[in-house]
Amino acid sequence: MKKLVLHSDQVQEHKEVDLAFIELLGKKGPRLAYIPSQSDLQRKYFNQKVEWYKQFGITDLLYFDVDKEYDEKKIDELLACDTIFLSGGNTYYFLNSLKKREFLPKLREYVRTGGILIGVSAGSIIMSKTIDITTLHDENTIGLKDYTALGLVDFEFFPHLDHNMKQYLENLKQYSIKGNSVIYACKDGDGIIVNDHEIKFFGEVLKIQNGEISRAW
Repeated sequence: MKKLVLHSDQVQEHKEVDLAFIELLGKKGPRLAYIPSQSDLQRKYFNQKVEWYKQFGITDLLYFDVDKEYDEKKIDELLACDTIFLSGGNTYYFLNSLKKREFLPKLREYVRTGGILIGVSAGSIIMSKTIDITTLHDENTIGLKDYTALGLVDFEFFPHLDHNMKQYLENLKQYSIKGNSVIYACKDGDGIIVNDHEIKFFGEVLKIQNGEISRAW
């Protein structure tokens, strides 16, 4: 059992990934847990997601911090949620916090037992075996040395392709040759849903492998 939702970013003009997620969820009145990449002390980004999910009938959201406001007593409440959302932000910082709180095994077990894991940008990248690909667009401000991540998918994910597409594609081609990996690159609004062994692509997702670029289907 594996249910994953990987967004580049959620945009109002393209809600296909979210609508497919609602179908995958298959229940009314679900509870969604939101884990920020770093403390959102004013709840600015959390409140944006509260507003976003209202349009899909999801109104019960739990804020769970693995950074400055970490509360171990809320772990059971977190893991009881129908779905857990991993936010965007600095991928290195986010992964470091998850490792520091020993959360990678908890999230793997959550997915294994039927929980749905959603990622946006950094949150999606962390679902791969490694965040090596982050070197192409993010800064390792904390000196993280161990890039191993959740390992829930056997591909690497690259978000925000539309922000600098020509340069990103050239860099991704070179990266795919060196790493011999399959990369799926998404523009904002595009995404991927993994339902056990089935993968569905939404939007113009590109597949990069061995220096070759093709459309993902």
